[in-house]
Amino acid sequence: MDCRQISEAEVKQIVKEGEINYNKSDLQDKPCPSYAVEGITADGQQVRIVVGDCKTRASIVTVIDLKEDHACDCK
Repeated sequence: MDCRQISEAEVKQIVKEGEINYNKSDLQDKPCPSYAVEGITADGQQVRIVVGDCKTRASIVTVIDLKEDHACDCK
C-alpha cells in the first residue's frame, strides 16, 4: 500500500463505499471467497481492493492502483 501511495484510511473508505466488481472477484476462492471492491480515493486514485471474506473475519489480500503501474519492490 505504501508503495502505491494508498493509505489505510483510503482502503477503509473504498471497502465501505466502493462497488464490488464481480468479474474480478472469485466467490469460489479457497479458503475464503474473495471480492474485488473498486472505487476512487479522496485524492483521485482509481483502486481495486481484493478482500478475502472468511467466516470469522475479512482480510485485505491486495490493493491495486488501476491507473498507474508503480515500480514496487516488496521483498
